[in-house]
Amino acid sequence: MRPTQARTPAPRTDQRVLLTLEQVLAELGGPAGPLPRSTWHDWQRKGRGPKVIRLPNGQVRVARDDLNGWLDGLTSDPAAS
Repeated sequence: MRPTQARTPAPRTDQRVLLTLEQVLAELGGPAGPLPRSTWHDWQRKGRGPKVIRLPNGQVRVARDDLNGWLDGLTSDPAAS
């Protein structure tokens, strides 16, 4: 008799990946540490940051696709400058 193995379900491809604000700040930061919250809030106030999802409890999430798209929009070709 073969032992039964628990199967891990495959990840859903239609599931949106949401990042916490702390994860986003860490990713946008550098060797000195995460991006300061004050900079993040300044960008949001000026409409310069990525789209955010505000949960009913007040917490902020950023969809991975939105963050990547926002970063892609900041990318410039040095030859075009």
